[in-house]
Amino acid sequence: MTSIMIISTFPDKKSISKIANHVVKKKFAACVNITKISSIYSWKGKVENQSEYLAFFKTTKTNQSILKQEIKKLHPYDIPEIAEIDIKSINQTYLKWLVDSTL
Repeated sequence: MTSIMIISTFPDKKSISKIANHVVKKKFAACVNITKISSIYSWKGKVENQSEYLAFFKTTKTNQSILKQEIKKLHPYDIPEIAEIDIKSINQTYLKWLVDSTL
């Protein structure tokens, strides 16, 4: 089984907490790590400097499509970042927990 990490940014803690709880409850993700960050980006011709929340969704290759669809459907941004990171190496006990948590 292959593990995948999906990352996305959110405007506030409330929106990511709601989505994280939903996808873990549905077993689309085993875990979601959330951290506050500062983002500088171009949006509609202006440079923005905003606080955001970065989320790391940990899941399996089997659940990657449904998880990405769910994030896109529930995300508050017009153009959400939904980036996928393939995990090349992961300890086997953690992988077993991840797989068991998403079945």
